[in-house]
Amino acid sequence: MLTLVIGRPATVFSGMRRFSFFLIAVVLTALACSDAGESSVSAASDARIDWEACGQNECGTLSVPLDYAKPDGATIELSLVRYKARDPERRIGVLLANPGGPGASANDFMRIWRSIVSSELRDRFDFVSFDPRGVGDSSPVVCHDNLQDLVAADPDPDTEAEWQEAKAESKEFADNCAKKYGAVLPHLGTKNVARDMDAIRVALGEEKLNYVGYSYGTSLGAVYADMFPGRIRAMVLDGGTNLSLDFAEVNLTQMIGFERAFQAYLDNCKEKSCALAKNGDPRTAVEAIIARAELKPIPSKDADRPAGPGEVQLGIISAMYSTFSWNSLTQALVAAQGGDGSGLVDLTDEYLQRDGSGDYPNLIEANAAVNYVDQVCPKDPDAYRNLGDEFAKQAPTFGRSAATAGLTCAYWQAAPDAVRAPEAKGAPPILVIATTNDPATPYEWGKALSEQLDSGVLVTHRGEGHTIYAQGNKCIDSLVNAYLLTLAVPAAGTTCGTGALPPGQSATATPSSPPTEGAGTPAAASPTASPRESPRPPATGDARDDGSLTVGLWAAGAVLAALLAGALTVLVIRRN
Repeated sequence: MLTLVIGRPATVFSGMRRFSFFLIAVVLTALACSDAGESSVSAASDARIDWEACGQNECGTLSVPLDYAKPDGATIELSLVRYKARDPERRIGVLLANPGGPGASANDFMRIWRSIVSSELRDRFDFVSFDPRGVGDSSPVVCHDNLQDLVAADPDPDTEAEWQEAKAESKEFADNCAKKYGAVLPHLGTKNVARDMDAIRVALGEEKLNYVGYSYGTSLGAVYADMFPGRIRAMVLDGGTNLSLDFAEVNLTQMIGFERAFQAYLDNCKEKSCALAKNGDPRTAVEAIIARAELKPIPSKDADRPAGPGEVQLGIISAMYSTFSWNSLTQALVAAQGGDGSGLVDLTDEYLQRDGSGDYPNLIEANAAVNYVDQVCPKDPDAYRNLGDEFAKQAPTFGRSAATAGLTCAYWQAAPDAVRAPEAKGAPPILVIATTNDPATPYEWGKALSEQLDSGVLVTHRGEGHTIYAQGNKCIDSLVNAYLLTLAVPAAGTTCGTGALPPGQSATATPSSPPTEGAGTPAAASPTASPRESPRPPATGDARDDGSLTVGLWAAGAVLAALLAGALTVLVIRRN
């Protein structure tokens, strides 16, 4: 029962996701902001990055304090990647990016993401990324010996024996991590990653940073902005998270987001008479497959294990990050009806970023390590059963699974250093993008984040999928590129796309005719426009309104495709 990683930010990038250990629920946990202030990285001000040639780019390392309260104590090594601006004479500065998770490798993401963003951005910015502490190549924590059992466990235990198994697997995972990394785990939270970001800024010799964050990466960006508001030139947060929510609220609202996406998938299947709907209602067909796997795992002809209830649920969730995955999900479900669970196992392994040799990255444990420090969760394992009953009332398909996914947190031994909703007073305008039918980071989260940030500017994307920037949407891409290059701030109420309306908004509340800008062209923006008010009317229109290419680090084989598709949700549904 894995935790969902919110960040699959972009399927290609990934998301916002966290691993909940039975369901891998979306892990978009709200990150709180630190009280540390702008002096918190002074201990690292003399540090330097050792760069060396690394293919088409440069690779580097930077040592930072494990505990910033003890600057002369133990250190932890960060792994970085840099692509220098192609037009040095017109260079603007450094553009840092993070795909989400938490737990996804930002360096792997950068190697792909850089190739799909605007050519002018590549000309004028040094693109820099770093694997957050404990993740990827940055002193990774690796303690997933029983991961396969966690994945396969029933995400919706309905007998005492199943609950005992869920608790035992969760406890074993937590105990393994504590045994190997007990001294490190308390220092892997988002506040310290934000401090690392500023240490990198100092080491690069930059006065201010430019930043693009997807899914959980929006939490990291928001926390950084709250701690160091004067050290930002431009910041884009796509697939925003709501850092004011508590443990239960984060998990529930995220599962409601997945329920919406799942219903959209079922409606699309019905409308197009997909193979799953040929013999009746597609929801009934999916429920039958879930029930079948709970009775006995579905054999797999082409995978190394059968599809148990965990693989079935996680396979479905994985496909919700991007509409491009819907056909693959339909094929996998139809095959499962015929007694072959291979497709669902494959979707699960793609979500978990399993490689060709059968190995997994440290995504799950890193996700847990960040989430369980960033938030306070119930320590009574039996409390999660009650949460599941409550969640199921509003999210019948995934609600109980979301509660079970967070069960490992009950056994996590590192003390929390909880984050809080950011204000970032004194920061320049911060662009927050929210997609109306985003499953991993619900629209409501992005809207709330834009309101929490003192200078937040909300841009609405009407469509499907997890995150949207640099995924082929001309309207969104034009807005973001103009902002990063010229600091042009979109008009208040700017909207791109003609897909699903924001939750709770009726069609009668929208304009009856499109704006003169036309599809795919945002309204003019001004570098001096107020983030909250503007004399210009909101822009609408979109070149592709299905939310398509969701870059999500957790989603699939290619980091880009993975990012665009969304990020893994693990443990406690968190950032996303």
